[in-house]
Amino acid sequence: MTSLQAPGLSSTFLLVASMAFSACMAILAGINGRRRLDVRFFMLGTMAYTVWILFSLLETLAPETGIKLLWNTFHWPFMLAVGAGYLLFAAAYVDPAAKKPGQTVTVLLAVPLLLAVLASGLAAAGMEPLLYLRYNRVDQLLSPLRFKPSALAVVFTLYFNALLLTSSITVARHALSKTAERRKGATVVLAGFCLLLAGNVIRAFMGAAHGLAWVLLFLDASSMVLFAYGLFSERLFGSLTKARRAVMDTLLDPVFVLDKGEAVVDCNAAASTLLGAHPGDLTGRPARELFADWPSSVVAALGFSEAETELDLPDRDGSTRRSYRITVASSPARDRSVDWKLLVFNDITGQKSDARDMASTNEELEFWVRQRTAALRLEVAQRTSAEERLRELNEEITKTQREILWTLSEVVENRSRETAYHVVRVGEYARLLSQGYGLSSEEVEIITAAAPMHDVGKIAIPDSILSKPGQLTEDEREQMKRHTTVGREILGSSQRPLLRAASIIAHEHHERWDGKGYPRGTSGDDISLSGRIVSLCDVFDALYTKRVYKEAWPLERVLELFRAESGKAFEPRLVDIFFERIDDILVVTQRFADVFVVPAS
Repeated sequence: MTSLQAPGLSSTFLLVASMAFSACMAILAGINGRRRLDVRFFMLGTMAYTVWILFSLLETLAPETGIKLLWNTFHWPFMLAVGAGYLLFAAAYVDPAAKKPGQTVTVLLAVPLLLAVLASGLAAAGMEPLLYLRYNRVDQLLSPLRFKPSALAVVFTLYFNALLLTSSITVARHALSKTAERRKGATVVLAGFCLLLAGNVIRAFMGAAHGLAWVLLFLDASSMVLFAYGLFSERLFGSLTKARRAVMDTLLDPVFVLDKGEAVVDCNAAASTLLGAHPGDLTGRPARELFADWPSSVVAALGFSEAETELDLPDRDGSTRRSYRITVASSPARDRSVDWKLLVFNDITGQKSDARDMASTNEELEFWVRQRTAALRLEVAQRTSAEERLRELNEEITKTQREILWTLSEVVENRSRETAYHVVRVGEYARLLSQGYGLSSEEVEIITAAAPMHDVGKIAIPDSILSKPGQLTEDEREQMKRHTTVGREILGSSQRPLLRAASIIAHEHHERWDGKGYPRGTSGDDISLSGRIVSLCDVFDALYTKRVYKEAWPLERVLELFRAESGKAFEPRLVDIFFERIDDILVVTQRFADVFVVPAS
């Protein structure tokens, strides 16, 4: 490619404008993503193009042929540098995970470039025939050198165009692949390479006459604009509106927006702080690469359209620094106009700390239980034989555990709107249904003892909500729903079978057989049997007994509801067992009736 040859001031103006534009494009690209490999190679090619134009400008402004020839000799290495930079840019764009060019590519780019540097140096030293067979003497200002290139110069020009053609083919293959990432951007980048090739064809066959100089400048500038669009289009023109972007930036939790190929489209300030990088340096990078050194659960969660996991990030000394709940959400399958995925990091360090404090409290409670057990064991040993002492000790341990559960249950129920014997009845109902289900006596006893703890999580619900006589607001209902997860956290830290069973019941007793319950929305056999049993018992007692905020339902109305909800809210087999044992259940209701219980109608 020879220098632009428009006459006089027009040629000078075009060269200055082209040089200024290319320099600005390189600077803007560096500001927006200088740490990205494809951006750095784009900057390399663009800056080489800027210097190339600078030498053309110096050649045009030179007053003598010898000086013009000197400046023109330096065109050749920078011409090849432009081609090499753009080829590396194309390779990095289609494969962002690549760290550096291969050895073969490096040789194919470096050797011709070194030959061009050597030839330019020799030509500048007086061996002009290496690059020029013949040139006209133009000893006047604002006039470029006109020459006939040598065979070596023609080879350099052909190699430069071969680099651009290879770049175009690399991007075209990526754009045509149905499984490739960044396909839309690759199509735009391909259009930029096509404009560069079109400009070189015009220069080769039509020269650079005054009328075409503006066209060539337009083609070069347009190609750079298309390259920049391909690099930063997702960041500048993504699917996020300004309002959503403003909301993202105000969030304290890190949020990443990913495209179909799991490359980062956008992120908020908290996300860049989490990774210790500038937001512009994260845009376009694959999420799996960003989190490659993190615990494997993060990368595993990216493989699902909807997922949730937790992780602890250790400090340098190995202690836990931050705990996060990672949530993955995707665009609805029915929305084909846009395809995105959200990766949200919720800081749950405080919740984890509270859970550890509760576990510590449980350990202390268990310590005092053990102390009390030891005292009881000593007392029994003084009064009975070894066999009798062991039996009574086991009974005392079980009794102590149950008393603790009963006491804690009564404390919770006294804060809520339930009646005094609600937990007693729920436990006895659970005994009858467990026996009818065919469970062993040990399993029946565990469920019976654990069932009264189903609402222990209400200890964390404000009194204003628990004691409210009227209907709860939507926000209050959401707070009330928290008692299931709080109950699991309170009881789940213990490994004792009874407390573990109570933890499961507290967490799942509001799940529904059809999956429309809370907190997890599990369905069918995915809900524990104890949770399914207590769910039915809790609903029956809530409907059939009077509360401060409602009257008791007639028995027939309750039974009609249970028939309707069989297979929806409740497991059909449990509903059948409930109807088989309705007489025994009513006996329990009467036996542990509150003073204001309404008799069955």
